[in-house]
Amino acid sequence: MQNLEQIRARNVLTFAKSGAVSGDKGGEVIKKIPPLILNHGLLATAAYSFTEKEGWQKVFDAIARHLADVDIAIAPRDVTNRQTLMNFLTHESTTSETLKLATAETMAWLQYARRFVKKEDKA
Repeated sequence: MQNLEQIRARNVLTFAKSGAVSGDKGGEVIKKIPPLILNHGLLATAAYSFTEKEGWQKVFDAIARHLADVDIAIAPRDVTNRQTLMNFLTHESTTSETLKLATAETMAWLQYARRFVKKEDKA
């Protein structure tokens, strides 16, 4: 059985290798999200992913998949993108404790993402 650190690293590496948030703004998107979550909360920050470009959508889709990972199990397995994550987190049956767990796990995932998702060097 893997520990949480291994699971987070595995999921971030899968995301980073996909090149989903590569390019000029890739690393910056990852760096902008944690302070926004600390100041405004996970739900308000995730709301940006519905309007912002430059990778926000892909980052929150990856966060959704991570939270629904069978080894993390904060969100149900059918949560596969930011829309289904928001539906789950705002559903009347989702407790504030679940939102706190999702926020903490998202912050931990983002710590790995900051290390593995980098801005491309311009040659």
